[in-house]
Amino acid sequence: MEFYDLNVKLESLEEMDNVIETARRLGYSGICLVEKYANLDRFKKIEEKARSVKDLKIIAGIEVEADGVKELKRMISKAKRFSNFIIVSGGEYKINRAASEDSRVSILSHPEYKRSDSGVDHVIARFAAENKVAIEIDFHEILETFRKVRSFVLNHMRLNTELAKKYGAPIVITSCARSKWDMRDPRELAAIGQILGMSLEDSMNSVSKVPKSIIGGKV
Repeated sequence: MEFYDLNVKLESLEEMDNVIETARRLGYSGICLVEKYANLDRFKKIEEKARSVKDLKIIAGIEVEADGVKELKRMISKAKRFSNFIIVSGGEYKINRAASEDSRVSILSHPEYKRSDSGVDHVIARFAAENKVAIEIDFHEILETFRKVRSFVLNHMRLNTELAKKYGAPIVITSCARSKWDMRDPRELAAIGQILGMSLEDSMNSVSKVPKSIIGGKV
């Protein structure tokens, strides 16, 4: 089985070789190194490195974070000139919905972030399914959340997985690692899916078949 982690954020470019080596050791077939839209110079360096690696599929992706829908659309259009792999930083409902409606988007990241609800409803789930926008389960968010509110975040993620499954939207589980120390065995990531109520098959698919299909369709 081929495994993929589609959201790895580097704290520094010096970490890149260590992250790639760790990905090999953990048994990944590919990873996506994600850079923020504002750092296109760093993105180009990541892209150059990605082309030089032959034994591991390295994708250079761009994360878009916007305050409004109009700005989001503009940023996605510009980001697409550099990469076909676009992640939208979610949280605001209007951003979550706009991302789900846009087939240029690969992943809607942490739609529940800093919300009192899950950030996804039946409308967003339906659009995400139609446009093949994956709903992300962010392992790093779970780790970094204070213990007293962790169950709150997990409940929101659980609801999002239920809605995604009901309407057929893809689900990916990512490490959102900042360095090699944050990276996780793909089976460990899949275990989070089971905690959220996903079947073993669906959980494994969220780190294998689903990300592979995203790579094939949008990269």
